[in-house]
Parts: sequence; structure tokens; C-alpha cells
Amino acid sequence: MDVLSQAEMVAREQEAFQSGVTATALMEAAGEAMAWRLAALYPQAQTFLILTGKGNNGGDGFVVARHLAESGRVVQVVLAAPEDQLGELPRAQLDRLIGPYPNLEIVPWRDDLVFPGSDGVVVDALLGIQARGPLRESLAGIVAKTNAARVSNFFRIAALDLPTGLAACEEGGVPDHRDGAIIADVTLAVGFAKNVLIRETFAAWVGRLEIVPWSRTHTASTPRQVLVGPELAGLLPRRSALSHKTDFGRVVIIARSPGFTGAPALCAQAALAMGAGLLSVVTRPEVHSIVAAQSPHEAMVSAWPEAGATPAVVQNASALAIGPGLGVDGKTSEILRTALAVGHPVVLDADALNALAQNLDLLREAKGPILLTPHPGEMARLLGRAFGAEERESVAREFADRHNVTLILKGTRTLVTAPGQPIFINTTGNPGLSTGGSGDTLTGILAALLAQGLAPLDAARLGVWLHGHAADLVLAERGCEEGLTPTRLSAHLGVALVSLRAQAVAGDGLIERARAVLADGSHASP
Repeated sequence: MDVLSQAEMVAREQEAFQSGVTATALMEAAGEAMAWRLAALYPQAQTFLILTGKGNNGGDGFVVARHLAESGRVVQVVLAAPEDQLGELPRAQLDRLIGPYPNLEIVPWRDDLVFPGSDGVVVDALLGIQARGPLRESLAGIVAKTNAARVSNFFRIAALDLPTGLAACEEGGVPDHRDGAIIADVTLAVGFAKNVLIRETFAAWVGRLEIVPWSRTHTASTPRQVLVGPELAGLLPRRSALSHKTDFGRVVIIARSPGFTGAPALCAQAALAMGAGLLSVVTRPEVHSIVAAQSPHEAMVSAWPEAGATPAVVQNASALAIGPGLGVDGKTSEILRTALAVGHPVVLDADALNALAQNLDLLREAKGPILLTPHPGEMARLLGRAFGAEERESVAREFADRHNVTLILKGTRTLVTAPGQPIFINTTGNPGLSTGGSGDTLTGILAALLAQGLAPLDAARLGVWLHGHAADLVLAERGCEEGLTPTRLSAHLGVALVSLRAQAVAGDGLIERARAVLADGSHASP
């Protein structure tokens, strides 16, 4: 899905208006879609407190409030501006909210406002994408008090379109301080992702990014794309009834370090959960029994010979995973060179990347496609220099082009790219992934997808999305990021795949919904 600037998003809206879609219908469609998404994201939430501004973002908030109330949720609306200052569209939407719900609590902002507890959600509908300049003193106070209450009360914050305070930062810079913008747990972007939302440096304010799609028709016209479920679902089709285990590939994990025998086990369980037909782990003779005891029962564990020919299991693989539990010693480069010469697709992670950083010429010797998965520290070692968060996209693109590899640069906004391809930005995942073994799990997912025949770029795009989405499902189930272990993550990969396929038929986008609103005739322009 395209990533747009704020000006480009406004232009898309103007095109819709010129085609006959009204601002009222578009607001109704957007608000309804965001309400549904909020209800799905927070099914256990008891209270939704909606902070509304005087512009169209506030109007979206009123529509969200109405649809949440229709679904039986407890809703409270807080006005950040007097009613007589509301714009025409927001005023009309407030009237439509009050009509069927005259007893719904609608109150002006007060500094002693009582926020919900940990079972509540605060919705930021204060300012939208067209806001300019620094926050006025009154709004700055609301932002600071809301952020402080989030810390003390543990509620979640969902921002409509973008967190209040970030719009002024699109052209560069970051908020002056942490309370320079609303700190959201999730941001529901209307139509498309905007540049300001996908910057790594803004992740602390944006949180998880959810896109409410503009249209059911997928677009890919910009050099930066966000990964969204409906555009990925077709990459791993349903299996034929006439199938054999060899149809789904042989994954071989190469691991050697005596100190990290758990890593290949985590990689193996993820590969199996992602559908690999056969799985083998090749390790050092002295740790063979330990690795065999820790690996899943389905894994075949063998020893890499100290000398001699490449093991037959490596030669017969569909895809190789090298790095989790590999270790770096005198044999590492030799094993890496041997594996790269086999010609199978290879995922390189962890110590394989550290060994590669010492000899990048190994990439030129590879006979098959290579998928690299560095975190920022590993990327810096591959480059031979440190780099800043704002360089992430250029660094990833240049390295992939120069070395003819597919690259995943991990981060809050994980990047995926390959030579001559756009930069793809992932939209799934949460802070629960910040735990040892998450990377080993991703490597197993990627190897399984490669073994099942996906091209490296497709495996990378689908793999990082499913990895993050599984984590989001664990979070929704448990309610907290703490304790989101790799084992729990792998156990949710099947559910994540089911969810992905459900999104493929999720229905109309905002434009189609807006036209349906007009056809219904119940929401005329004010």
C-alpha cells in the first residue's frame, strides 16, 4: 500500500470529492470503519473516552462514538473546544450523535477530568493531518495530562489518523519533548499510511500502525510501501488435498555454538509452525546430544563433520537457515562459504551476519539467493560504520543494491527491500517482541516460507508481517507485552495465518463505503 505525504493525502481526498463523494459521506465511512477496528482491537475494553477537537478529526471522533455506542460500549465524549467553535461537519456529526443517545455523557475538557482505568481506551480525535504549527497552550495541556494519565492508569490510547502534535513534524524534526504529542498505543491511519507515521523516530508516539484502506483496489505507485494483510494473503495459498511432505520443503538449520543450543530449537519450532514439510538441524558433534534433546520431536538432528564433504542433508535442502546458535570461531567462515556454495536459498542471521561482516566477499561467492536479517547493530557491522534512524531506508536500499541481496532491517518499523524494489515498511508487532529468541523465530519463519517456494522478497514481506501479527494476537489475548516468549509466538502463527486470510476478503475500502452511504441517502451533506 502506498505511503503518502499529507499534501498527497489531501489531493486524494479532493479527487474523491470531485468524483461525487461528499465530505460527510467520507467522514461517516471513515468513522464507522475506525469504530469497527477499535472494537476488534480492544474487545475487552469497558469504556471508550473520546477526546474531540473542533475540526474534522473531532468529527471523525463523533462518528466513532456513535458507532461504538450502537455496539453497546460505554462511551464518554470530551470536547476540547466549546460547541459553538465546532466546524460545520463536526457540528452535524455531534447532532447525529446526540439524537439517538441524548443521555450519552458529553462534557467539556477539565483539568481534573477522570480518565478510565486499565480496562479503558482513550481515543485521540483532537487534531488531524491538516493541523499546522505547534500546539496551542490549551491543547498542549490536554496532551500532557493525557500522557501522564496513561502512565498512571494503564489505559490504551488510540489515535485517529495520527497522534495530536505530530502533523507539524512531517518536514523534519521530532516533538520538542515526550509530551509534544499524544503517545498512542495504536494509530488508525485513514486511507493510507502517511510519511510522518512510518518514521522510526516517531514510533514512540505512533505505536502500532493500523491502516483503514482507501479502496478495495490495491495500489503500489510509490517507492515506499507499507505491508498490509490483504496484499500479502495470496503469497501462501491453501494446500492441495493431493500433497506430500516434500511438497513443502526441507529446512536445514546450521548451528554450532555450545553456549546457544536453545537458539536452533526456537528457530526449528517456528519453521515447523510455519509449515515446513521436513526439518533438520546440523550442529557440532560435541553438542549433538544437547541440541537433539532441546529440538522439537519432528526435527532430525545430525552432526557437521569436522572435515570432509558437505553433509548430504545440506545438499538436499530446499532452504538453509544459518546464524541462530552458530557461534563465531575459526570454522564459521568455512561453514558459511560451504553452505553458500550449495546454491539453495539461504537466510543469514545473528552470528552468520557477524562472520559475514568480516568478509563481505562471501556474498559474491554465493550460488543461490540470500536473505539477510540484521538488527541495527548487525547492520552497522556489515556497513563498517554507525548510522542514524533517519538513514535506515537509504542504508537498506544501498546495501541490497550493492550486494544483490534481499534485506530485512529490523526495528519498530522493520524494513524489507531487494535490488530495484521499493522499500516495504512493516505495520505489525509490539514491544513484546523485544526479547531474546524473537529473531531466531523470524529466521525459522523465513526459512519455512523459502522452502515452500516463495521468492526471497515475498518470503521477507510475508514473514515479517506474520511474525509481528502473531505477536499482536498474543498481546490481544494476554493484555500485556511482558512475557511474550518466542514459544508463545510460534504457537500463534497458525492463528495469524488464518487472520491474514480473513483480511483478504475484508470488504470495501473507504471510497466504496462512502458511495454506499450516499446511495443509502441517510447522510446528506449539511
